[in-house]
Amino acid sequence: MLQLQAYTTHPTGPVNPQCASCTQPPEDALLIAFTEHFKVILHPNQCSLGNVIIASRRHVARICDFNAAEMAEFTPLFALVEPALEAAFEAELLNLYYQRNWAYRTQNPDPPFKDGHPNPHAHCHLVPRYSRPVEFDGHRWVDTTFGEPFVWGSVSLPAPLRLAIIARIRSQLPITYIPLEKSGT
Repeated sequence: MLQLQAYTTHPTGPVNPQCASCTQPPEDALLIAFTEHFKVILHPNQCSLGNVIIASRRHVARICDFNAAEMAEFTPLFALVEPALEAAFEAELLNLYYQRNWAYRTQNPDPPFKDGHPNPHAHCHLVPRYSRPVEFDGHRWVDTTFGEPFVWGSVSLPAPLRLAIIARIRSQLPITYIPLEKSGT
């Protein structure tokens, strides 16, 4: 059975400078929840309310490179997160994206090149979609391409609003809360 966990105190960083997706749960300020093999984080760009990332906790380049335990955990995790995102903000649907493009950019690859070569980290974007304007905590989102492929924009939010979004998403998930213990302590 999949065990979804979060911390009673919210993590504050630092982010792994070599690969943000490799930032482990005790340091990830965007953490919503985690399992033995994956973490669910709030995407730092909230161009769609509730946009999240499911990332493997182990640096692995492709989903087809997941080991058996990771494969066994991935679909049940998605099955928990998808309806939670739909319920949290009444999204009509979700788009699922598996993109490794940025790791191959010549300018500012993300994550940075390793030994001169692209260094992708397998992760998926889950993007809630809304046919109507959505308001949360005094902010408003309009999905101008609803019913079409999602068009990424740039929306940065203050930390208190990000934490409120994380709390709303968490309220829809079967999470076990545990004390926060920083790495190395």
